[in-house]
Amino acid sequence: MSEFHSAMPVILEVINQPDAADLADLEKIYADYPLPPVATLTDWLFDQRNAGKTLIAGRFNGTLLAALWLNNEHIEHLCVRAVTRRRGTARQLLQLLQSHAALLRLSSLQVVDRTPQERPLLAPLWQQLGFTRTATGWLWQP
Repeated sequence: MSEFHSAMPVILEVINQPDAADLADLEKIYADYPLPPVATLTDWLFDQRNAGKTLIAGRFNGTLLAALWLNNEHIEHLCVRAVTRRRGTARQLLQLLQSHAALLRLSSLQVVDRTPQERPLLAPLWQQLGFTRTATGWLWQP
C-alpha cells in the first residue's frame, strides 16, 4: 500500500491487496451503492482490478471511510460509508488525489455523470474542487 498524508485526518491510500479488515470496510462503504450484478463485493473488486483500475481509499483511524476507482484518469464508483456522509470525507479524499496527481502520474481527472440524478447532487462538490463542466461530466487539470 502507498500512503499520502495531508493536514486533514483522512489518509489517501492506493489499495493493491485489501486485507480482511479493508474488505469489511469496503463492504460497508459500498453497502448501498448500486453495484452491477455479481456474486460478492470481493468478486466486483476483483473484476475492477482485472479491468486495470486502481482502488484509491480514504482512511481515518485505521478504518476505510471512502473509496473510488481510477480507470486511467477517470474517477469511478466514488462512495463514502453511510455513517460518515456529509462530513467532508469525499472532499478530503478528492483533494488529496488532486494534490498528489503528479506523484500518481495523473495529468487530469475526469468524472462521467452516471445518471441525471447525480448532476445536481455532486455538481457543487466538483465545482468547489475546481472541476469544469463538460458535455459528459467534469474535468480537472492541475
